Amino acid sequence: MKNDEQQDGLTREDYQRQKQAENEQFEKRDRKRVQVERDYARTHAEAEPDEQEEPTVRSTAERKSRNLGKKLNWIIFGLIVAIIVVYLILFFVK
Repeated sequence: MKNDEQQDGLTREDYQRQKQAENEQFEKRDRKRVQVERDYARTHAEAEPDEQEEPTVRSTAERKSRNLGKKLNWIIFGLIVAIIVVYLILFFVK
């Protein structure tokens, strides 16, 4: 409510100056925040190689998926060979 009373007494020019000052403060804080985030990203990027040495859930899941894919490929190959053998037996046995 106090802000409403203060804004009623402001001229348009004063209000624009106030908004411009607020925008400048926001931009200054935003630049500082971006700089801090960049610094953090640099230090965090240096720490990542240590973390990559430990197996992660993602790499474990990918490895298991590849192994399962290989097994399924061999099973499909075996089934195709079995189907061909059955057709050959049916063709040559009368």
